[in-house]
Amino acid sequence: MDILDRTILNIIQEEFPLTEKPFEAIGKGVGISETEALERVKKLKEKGFIRRIGLILERKKLGYASLLCGVHVDADKIEEVAEMISKEPGVTHNYERDGELNLWFTVTMKTIDDIDTFLGNIEKRCSLRIYRFPEKRTFKIKTFFPV
Repeated sequence: MDILDRTILNIIQEEFPLTEKPFEAIGKGVGISETEALERVKKLKEKGFIRRIGLILERKKLGYASLLCGVHVDADKIEEVAEMISKEPGVTHNYERDGELNLWFTVTMKTIDDIDTFLGNIEKRCSLRIYRFPEKRTFKIKTFFPV
């Protein structure tokens, strides 16, 4: 990853251009063509630096349910289980932490029943117990990882 890739990652994290041609705007911002900007982003995604580019909707206004989950996964299975969880489009965060519950994720779906079905399937397939932590208060923070 070179300085141009790092600059592009910072741009798309901070304020993705909301135009008809966002990669043209990104390219102009760093002095390259739209095609090169798009190709660089594709390569960064292929290499795993970008998981997804997408909007975050206000789930409460849409009437969707969300749940923070924690689970203990044996160290030799954590990547496999994390990958399985991350395949669900409603999973917005999925990360490893120290402690007894060493894998945490947030899942948003239309109903809590949908979430329970998803979690139940993971629990059954992997012989795990996923702990559910319903929201009590919402804290909105801006997440930015300067690279």
